[in-house]
Amino acid sequence: MIEGELIMRVQEILTADLQKRYVVIDDTGNLVVPAIRYLKYLNAIGRARNTLRAYAQSLSLYFTFLAQQHLDYQQVTLDDLGEFVLWLKNPYRSLKVLPVQPVVQARTNRTINLIISAVAGFYDYLWRRDELGTDLNGKTRISLPAHTRSYKSFLHHIAKGKPVEKNLLKQRVPKRDQPKTLSKEQIEMLVKACDNMRDQLLLTLLYQSALRIGECLALWIEDVDVDGRKIHVRDRGPLPNDAEIKTPASCRSVDVPDELINQILDYLVVVHTDEVETNHLFVKVRGARAGWPLEYADVNDLFQRLQRKTGIDAHAHLLRHSSLTRLAQAGCRPEVLRERAGHAQFQYTYQLYVHPSEEEVREEWERARAQFPCHQQAREEQA
Repeated sequence: MIEGELIMRVQEILTADLQKRYVVIDDTGNLVVPAIRYLKYLNAIGRARNTLRAYAQSLSLYFTFLAQQHLDYQQVTLDDLGEFVLWLKNPYRSLKVLPVQPVVQARTNRTINLIISAVAGFYDYLWRRDELGTDLNGKTRISLPAHTRSYKSFLHHIAKGKPVEKNLLKQRVPKRDQPKTLSKEQIEMLVKACDNMRDQLLLTLLYQSALRIGECLALWIEDVDVDGRKIHVRDRGPLPNDAEIKTPASCRSVDVPDELINQILDYLVVVHTDEVETNHLFVKVRGARAGWPLEYADVNDLFQRLQRKTGIDAHAHLLRHSSLTRLAQAGCRPEVLRERAGHAQFQYTYQLYVHPSEEEVREEWERARAQFPCHQQAREEQA
């Protein structure tokens, strides 16, 4: 960053109804009003807090770029947006400094695409409010024939003649690798390395239920359905430990084994004594704040301790990935898997988890190889 350049940043605020939200301010503390109006709109239509935070960060970067280039956000051209993409890639975060030697991009193309999506949404909002003289968001998109698209949707045969829209600013992203998973032995090592029953329960629940860590931290005792052997994921709004579900689509009921229910009941008897006032399932068990709801930072500290003990580099979401991947390998139907995962889109679940393992690919080839005799076999048969 060039010395003296204006830098925008994200500031967390507390609303009148005690909800944490985000605004964009410059280095003098002045509000960036256009960005704040858009964030307020996103909040009004029910976007998740994580989405609001990500959009605020993206807009802070965009308005920093505009300030550096002395551009009016209402007078931006397609060329300016192209330069913004270059600015995002530049590790010096300035178009005034161009590296002589090749350098690593400051951000991955996947991250850049997310930022561009936030900026595109911002300009679409302005256009629909008649605050722009031209549809800048529309200018970044072109229509291509359907056959140029490598991916064909489930209903492609119905709308195969319909043009496909493409964003000119979108960066090429490498194909996602199959999600990393933990073996059953590694999970057992992690659980055994826990030094209290709360941590053992948390890891077991993460794996056997495939819940997100935010969903686990947001669980209340009454979300455990003992008779039905289920865990209910509910949207409870703002919580004291900042835990939250990802989207409204995440609300669901997840079947769990009897052993996990019994483990929860044993934990409640020991940990949730009369001194514990919170209704959160997972609470702190040590220190001055013992009995308070468990927080994200506590979970991060837990996995760091476990890595030092076991040498296994794991995190909460990796247990979820491992669970869902194993269910897919066991033949769980994608639509059932989507429901258990709490995904809004079936395609996301299918592309991420429904894929053949290396062993399955090899087995299929062994079954099919008879159809492809090698030259040596052909010569032997002729002889």
